[in-house]
Amino acid sequence: MKHIQVNPNGRLKMENKEKQTEIRIAAINIKKAKFSVKGKMPLLMDRMPEETLKAIEDKQSGITKSGKKVRDIQDEIKKAIHILPDGTVGYPAAGFKAGLIEATSFVGDKMFSKKLIRGIKIMNATNGLVPIKYKKQDILVHNVGSNTKHTPQFHDWTCELVIQFDANNVSEKDIAILINYAGFYSGIGIWSPRCKSGGEFGMYTLT
Repeated sequence: MKHIQVNPNGRLKMENKEKQTEIRIAAINIKKAKFSVKGKMPLLMDRMPEETLKAIEDKQSGITKSGKKVRDIQDEIKKAIHILPDGTVGYPAAGFKAGLIEATSFVGDKMFSKKLIRGIKIMNATNGLVPIKYKKQDILVHNVGSNTKHTPQFHDWTCELVIQFDANNVSEKDIAILINYAGFYSGIGIWSPRCKSGGEFGMYTLT
């Protein structure tokens, strides 16, 4: 900024002074909130077993194996379920978080960015799994191409999500609204709305 001074002789003198600006950044405001979720539709699980992943890797690496194993349906069903260390059923927290991030596309506010949600963390996950409670479990038998699949199906399922977030950018109410959007547009598990075929399994809402 320039200041003009008048000397006693009447001459003008230009004087430069720097303007100092103080930049203030608000400290991050980490908070946690617990949300209760209930399934609106049955949850179908189709966890990929380690043996299947290994077989895919071997095939990509050019390793071939001769002979065909006898199919064990009960073992396939068991390995398709996400299990916590205590033996109870869980579901990957990453699936719920992905739904929340995707839900920002549907809230009708272009200023509400996915970046605001990427930092959230689901705190009550163990080994990446959120505990799932349910009233009934059975098997959905269906065809995938020429193969018959036996998929574990969980009815009347519920869970809790303890979510950590930055309250400077997202409120507890925002998270609650996004959970309902995620439950409607994404869901969890196979044949859920997030799938290309647009299924209806795994849909959920807040209780």
